[in-house]
Amino acid sequence: MILELSVGTSHDVESLRIILSDPYFVLPAIFPSIKELKILGGSFQGYANYLGIEHEVSGNIYISKNEVTYPFTLSKGKNLGAGKLTFYLTPGRVLIRLEYEGWMERLAGGLLRGWVKKFSNDLEEKVRMERIKRKI
Repeated sequence: MILELSVGTSHDVESLRIILSDPYFVLPAIFPSIKELKILGGSFQGYANYLGIEHEVSGNIYISKNEVTYPFTLSKGKNLGAGKLTFYLTPGRVLIRLEYEGWMERLAGGLLRGWVKKFSNDLEEKVRMERIKRKI
């Protein structure tokens, strides 16, 4: 499954890179099923609950000048899934790309589309509020 959404923005690339490279800001906002999240250097680990199914989420954070990438895995016992959330940053625009395959792909597809769409609709205001909070 691959989802892509392009969002217009008034925020500069540097501010977007700072905020979108913060997993505490991004991951619960895009994936509201995440209930617990820990950051260890450039990695993250958390727990989510989707439809009463508890599972682990883990991955890394890679940041470059115009791109922020979160490769991740979902696991519950022997069930595994792998994905990648990428933000491509250009002046006036953010392209959000979510790739995922594996465990719960069919079941979660529609929900993931809705979550990414909601995040993209709220992105401008959420980033504005976060910039005020962080004084960026």
